[in-house]
Amino acid sequence: MKYEGEARAAIRSGDVLAWSHSKWRSWYDFKVQMVRVFTQSEYCHVGLAWVIAERVFILESVTAGVRLFPLSKELPCYWIPTSLDWTEQGEEFALAQLGEPYSQFQAMLAFFDKDDKSDQSIWECAKYVQAVLAKLGVDLPGRATPSAVVLDLQRRGYPVMLMEADDGN
Repeated sequence: MKYEGEARAAIRSGDVLAWSHSKWRSWYDFKVQMVRVFTQSEYCHVGLAWVIAERVFILESVTAGVRLFPLSKELPCYWIPTSLDWTEQGEEFALAQLGEPYSQFQAMLAFFDKDDKSDQSIWECAKYVQAVLAKLGVDLPGRATPSAVVLDLQRRGYPVMLMEADDGN
């Protein structure tokens, strides 16, 4: 599915976005691949769509912390339309986390299902997505890993669609 031509107008705040990674060219690529190996997952990262002023952004937890970033700069990715009611409470919670720290250690703990989901002082991507979705009324009981988030949503009947830039990149 093409982003500009098909998906962009249909994406809603609260939709889940997921990324896979196949490169091995840098230290960053190596670390991302290790996440995939340890989590035995096709997915290495998840975030949430936030649509405002006719723009689509990603709310995500990355090494620099929880941030807001244009989705068009992070394609291709997988789009999981959730059809959730994006509430004021959910939005306030999601945005209140901007700038909060990220922890690779928490990401590793999540693989072993040792993460304390109630500790909202340090985030990793899947834990952040699960926490925001919980504020929107959707409890994802699986581990706080990208794969578990996607699989939990698939079990609920949500489709997973590959979304690419219109230019093929």
